[in-house]
Amino acid sequence: MEQNQKVEDYMRIITRLREKGTVRGAYIARELGVSKPTVSVALREMEAEGFLSIQPDRSVELTEKGERLGKYVIERNDVIFGILTALGVDGKTARADACRMEHGISEESLAALKRLRQRLIQISDEKTDDH
Repeated sequence: MEQNQKVEDYMRIITRLREKGTVRGAYIARELGVSKPTVSVALREMEAEGFLSIQPDRSVELTEKGERLGKYVIERNDVIFGILTALGVDGKTARADACRMEHGISEESLAALKRLRQRLIQISDEKTDDH
């Protein structure tokens, strides 16, 4: 399974679920709105690619490679989501759009968006200090 949108979506969900505790295929299926068998197939493919390991109790653990990718995908998503919401896009729309936009962004553009987000934060802080 090549690193693509599907893998990145799974890695984002797995990484976020891990913050709450044990990750299982059923939890991933619920978050992605797909069937448990679909998740099982994808997890086996991702395990073969070295992104994760499926434990004897059927829980999912990320490898170092998977952890790096998961953090990177979340960072891209969070940067885009943060900019969209700062620009006034409602949260639900911003989350859906960030999810679509994160997959095609280059390193250069991501770095530029990070700088823009930082500037938006500074502007917001300045406005708060003025009041």
